[in-house]
Amino acid sequence: MLVLGISHASAPLDLLERLAGTDRPAEDLVSGATSVDGIDAAVVVSTCNRLEIYAETRGDTTAGDDGPPGGPGELTGLGRLFAEHTGVDHAEIAPHLYSHHADGAVRHLFAVASGLESVVVGEDQILGQVKLGLERSQRLDRTGRVLAKAVQTALRVGKRARNETGLNEAGRSLATAGLGFFERRVGSLHGKTALVIGAGAFAGVVVAALRRSGLDRVHVANRTPEKAQRLAETTGGTGYDLTDLPRLLTEVDVVVGATAATGHLVTARDVEEALAARDGRELFLLDLSLPHNIAPGAAELPGVTFVDLRRIAEEGQEDEISTASVQAAHQLIDAEVEQFRTGLRLAGAKPVLTALRTAATEAAEAELDRLARRLDGFEGIDGTVRREIDRSVRRIVDKALHQPTVLVRELAADPDGARHIAAFTRLFAAAEAGEAAPPGSTRTNDPNETKIEAIA
Repeated sequence: MLVLGISHASAPLDLLERLAGTDRPAEDLVSGATSVDGIDAAVVVSTCNRLEIYAETRGDTTAGDDGPPGGPGELTGLGRLFAEHTGVDHAEIAPHLYSHHADGAVRHLFAVASGLESVVVGEDQILGQVKLGLERSQRLDRTGRVLAKAVQTALRVGKRARNETGLNEAGRSLATAGLGFFERRVGSLHGKTALVIGAGAFAGVVVAALRRSGLDRVHVANRTPEKAQRLAETTGGTGYDLTDLPRLLTEVDVVVGATAATGHLVTARDVEEALAARDGRELFLLDLSLPHNIAPGAAELPGVTFVDLRRIAEEGQEDEISTASVQAAHQLIDAEVEQFRTGLRLAGAKPVLTALRTAATEAAEAELDRLARRLDGFEGIDGTVRREIDRSVRRIVDKALHQPTVLVRELAADPDGARHIAAFTRLFAAAEAGEAAPPGSTRTNDPNETKIEAIA
């Protein structure tokens, strides 16, 4: 398993804004990733400040430092896919890309889902975005066993990290962080009126955060006024069409951009004209979108306080989560990564054990058939005796396999589990053939052995 990505931590926000400006759906990126040679499955996590491809590489069955790293070919192919998908030159993107493989990829995914890699540490919107990425790949039938398990585990780990380490004590989100800037400047927002641009899932989170901040009313503007009205009604506000924005700018106190629109919905000219009609009342603009919903030029106008993702990322938040909470979250993730590795190693041992039991059972049945032929089909032997003979042979098989089964599972859970399973596979194959396997040999004439080696 590997991940290739770009985010606010590795690239300037103006580049991320250009990447986010593509009108191509994330489904295209998923399909494109699985067309790269060596990649069998992919999940894309796409937000306004993050674009990542998590990929399951061919033969990728275990996580770990010795797991399949994903060669230069896969990484190069994915990097060029980033450029093709976003329309930004590969040479410009490449210096800002990061990659992780095996344990590193799993650990990064768990950290992302926990909010540790977000602009606002601990924010929980990313959980929904990771879940959306998995669901998208499942609809396209582009998820592999290892990748699906990793993402499902990440969702659980993300919830654990927030609930058990204090990451979510403040109900943190981009909206609460942005509002914090305003509150530190003018005090409480109680009694003021806000306008949210957008009516999607993220806008819903913003509306809830605004209401918790004590604002008197929260209005919503959207291309679909009916959708805006439904969201606004949850807070006692009113829904509007985007064409109403110039007028609304003269009336409200706080404007929040929270839609994925690719063009500026509020221009600097719109703001300048609104200020002339506000009788000196300050206007607070909070743009949480990439690309920007509000033209950054509005920030230069007197009477405007402008906060966007860049300012939140650069200046941080006053209510920083304690170092102890962050460290506890990382420790929890480390333990979960090790547990995930162990689970995959044990899963890798299952085909070996299945093949071993199948071979032993088939040998026992063959021996019982041979005995029946020698005794003329057990004629003259009491049915109870025949059943006891059968049970005895099967109990011998079970007892003979018990200790090897326990040992294989123990060795599979060991950090060197993949090598142990490979050694057991060769030993089993040699025993089945009735001969010693030469060092380093890989017999392929036996169907059971072929299956085991392909999985181990």
